[in-house]
Amino acid sequence: MTIFSRKPALHAHQWMGVFLSAFLYLVCLSGTLVVFNQEFERWEQPQIAEFASVSAEAVSQALTTFVSNNKEETEHYHIVFPTSGIPRLVVENDHKAVFADQQGKLLETEAFPWSKMLLDLHYYLHLPSTFGMIFVSALGAVICMLVVSGVFAHKKLVKDALKWRRGGSGQAGRIDLHNRFGIWASPFHLIIGMTGVYFGMAGLILTLVAQLDHNGDKQAVMNDIFTPEPALTQQAGFPDVEKAITAFNDMETGHKPIFLTVHDVGTPQQFIEIYAQVTNKLIYSENYRFTSAGDFIETAHYDDGHWGKQLIYSIYRLHFGDFAGVPVKVLYFILGIMLTALCVSGMDIWLSKQGNPPRLSAVWGALVWGSVSALALTATAGLVFSIPLTAMFWLLLSMGCVISFVRPEFGRRRWLKICAMSVSLLIIGYGLRHLQAAMTPASLQINSLLIVFALWCWWRAGHVLYRR
Repeated sequence: MTIFSRKPALHAHQWMGVFLSAFLYLVCLSGTLVVFNQEFERWEQPQIAEFASVSAEAVSQALTTFVSNNKEETEHYHIVFPTSGIPRLVVENDHKAVFADQQGKLLETEAFPWSKMLLDLHYYLHLPSTFGMIFVSALGAVICMLVVSGVFAHKKLVKDALKWRRGGSGQAGRIDLHNRFGIWASPFHLIIGMTGVYFGMAGLILTLVAQLDHNGDKQAVMNDIFTPEPALTQQAGFPDVEKAITAFNDMETGHKPIFLTVHDVGTPQQFIEIYAQVTNKLIYSENYRFTSAGDFIETAHYDDGHWGKQLIYSIYRLHFGDFAGVPVKVLYFILGIMLTALCVSGMDIWLSKQGNPPRLSAVWGALVWGSVSALALTATAGLVFSIPLTAMFWLLLSMGCVISFVRPEFGRRRWLKICAMSVSLLIIGYGLRHLQAAMTPASLQINSLLIVFALWCWWRAGHVLYRR
């Protein structure tokens, strides 16, 4: 019997999933939502003016006003263009970000605490950043192992490709859906797992390669992978971003500018870099570099560079589905739901085989649906109060699990109804908080989905499997 035979693969698949199910579920759930992170950021501040384009003169005016109002020391200035996926103009330094209108007049400060909390949950599981990133990336490796072991554990892969048994206790159908989701979407799951591993392990790999090949010089390794910054000696004046943007537009590259960064502010090495999306490639951007006076220097050659450089520079978009617009985001969202459902159904199948221990089953239900309810309630609280949303999320989730442990009858049916009510409360609170702005496209694209989800939760709570 080899490690690739069915029985060892099945055992490995089961126990990896059981022991890490809670962490896998939270990472997959948050990752599915993070696909629409830009939309959530717009949703948190729906009253901000939105537009499709902005002039170089307006951008320069916005930066000039921002710098005069914010004189703290900083190494960078950033300008996010309305062509970045968020149709708004943002000017920021290393400490603060402010919106601007189409004429370059500054508006209110950027603030999206709930979206940031959600991002941190996916990136770090709210653990200290270094350890959290490594742990989450290790979960990416676990996802890959679960996919591979699941394939080897399935003895009738082709024959059962469309099998879905209905009726009875629901266990047979749950197993069939678990297997179908796992097989149909396995290429996507492997991509998500492998790219997730990269984010956490990149720093460790960088350190190892630096020690082996560059006498511990990490910057030398970075220069091999990413284009090094230009060596400049100049008098550092105020960056002429208007001239740089105009020069970029005159190049007629066909690339869409995402954002602009002024590096090494106030030093002789100060330079301007415009990041532009290449529409026919997965790379994050091609970068165009200009002197502080706005004169073109060079491109970073990610578009036409070595294939390895292009691959590494494509991992972000590949992991988050940030390419080819809304259709790909919707596809990633659906596939993300399938991956999240795999985490849930896998644990459900195992619990059923153990005879559904009342307390453990109740706590698992509280974790699955209580986390969704906690996300909705933290978003509601964030509309009114300036409180630590991360602490509130874990407090609500922990309370839900404790309640279900003490009272095992507090099962999934109740949690589904709590989810429906929590999301409904969020929708009502959002409308009262933002009034007319709640009818903007930035609001409606999220709230319409929340309404559908709340109705689904209430309907699902009446399913025969949850009536007990």
